[in-house]
Amino acid sequence: MEKSFVKKEENVETFLFAFDSEEIRKAENDVARYVNQQYTIPGFRKGKVPLSIVRNFLAESFEEMVLEVLSDKIEEELKDEKILVPAVITEQKMEGEGAVIEVKLHRDPEVKIRDYENLDLKVPKQDEVVLNYVNNRLEELRNEHAIVEPKDGPVENGDLVKIEYTIIKDGKKIAENKVQELSVVPEDDRPIVKNIIGKTKDDVVEFTRTFEDSDNEYFYSVKVLDVLRKSPLDLDDEFAKTVNAEANTLEELKEIVRREGMESFLNWKKDFLRQQAMDKINDLVEIEISDATLDYLVQRTIENSKKEKSYEKYLKQAGSEEKLIEELRSGVFDEIKKARFIDEIASREGFRAEEEEIQAYAEEMAPYWGISAERAKEMVNTRRDVKEDIVSTIIRNKVLDNVIEKASISDMEPSSDEQLEISESGVEEAPPKE
Repeated sequence: MEKSFVKKEENVETFLFAFDSEEIRKAENDVARYVNQQYTIPGFRKGKVPLSIVRNFLAESFEEMVLEVLSDKIEEELKDEKILVPAVITEQKMEGEGAVIEVKLHRDPEVKIRDYENLDLKVPKQDEVVLNYVNNRLEELRNEHAIVEPKDGPVENGDLVKIEYTIIKDGKKIAENKVQELSVVPEDDRPIVKNIIGKTKDDVVEFTRTFEDSDNEYFYSVKVLDVLRKSPLDLDDEFAKTVNAEANTLEELKEIVRREGMESFLNWKKDFLRQQAMDKINDLVEIEISDATLDYLVQRTIENSKKEKSYEKYLKQAGSEEKLIEELRSGVFDEIKKARFIDEIASREGFRAEEEEIQAYAEEMAPYWGISAERAKEMVNTRRDVKEDIVSTIIRNKVLDNVIEKASISDMEPSSDEQLEISESGVEEAPPKE
């Protein structure tokens, strides 16, 4: 097999693979061997059919099968090539006693990166964010330690409600007489919460619902067992002693919560700046990429969304198939730019993920994945996909931190209708599928 370069257009390289007569004979014998294993031809014992008879038996399909064998050899030859999409065979034909196959390889596009020294990044003022954290955390503590007492009236926002529910799907009970307590708050828009508002003790409410990305319909029967009024505690010294053994006064409690807020802010700030840097990468990058590459990636995205039953939702959001394709194309283009930026900077700076960093990351993520640290480390060692995701995340973060180190960071003013919040736990990630 002889490989020769033909041309390059944007990120697509075209190659010709030429096969001589000896390679053709080997491919023909491979086809004959396959036919002998899979078929019985009248007049011949299985496995004993000569090549000439196989050729006549398959007629025009024989040449197609020979070319398919040769294509498999090309695929094997290209298995270690770094390409964006699978190799595309654009032409194949028998030529004299040999064969020629034309293949297009969609490479990562070449990238030009603008200087990102002093990139403008902004972060909310620390004092304002921490104050917001303290106020929210104190309100959480008030509700967690609220006085709860029975209530005769209807369910309202702020109440604690005990319910008993049954769920039926396709005539089969998938949950029966399950008991649960619900805190009724305005921001909880689940049907099981919204449908009990206004109901009283012993009322039964029935409804059906579907879930996102699914056409399955579920029937709910919900009985209100108890309605409880929550009376949050007053913010005073007694409250402070009740919720935290280290605090003797409200001011001491506020200081403890403020220190929590400071620690959370520093972790949150790092992730906030990383996301901001990621959002600005596209303005720093220029790439030349073939329409054919983008078309393939868009089509693959559409096929995946159909498999995951999310296509109709995306189509409805876009308004039309043409608009959806346009949005997907823009999204794919932007993601490629970000990926090329990260690859290029990681290569320039020599960033890589060390084994101890991988293990430390798995241990850090274990609580969010809902598994033990040892189980998380075991998954890294046994699951290639999990390890590759972690390596990618570590390298990406190193690149983003490099951008942040060189950036010009200033305070931002929060808008009047927007509050920036930080949580105690920081940023969570979805667990890998076991």
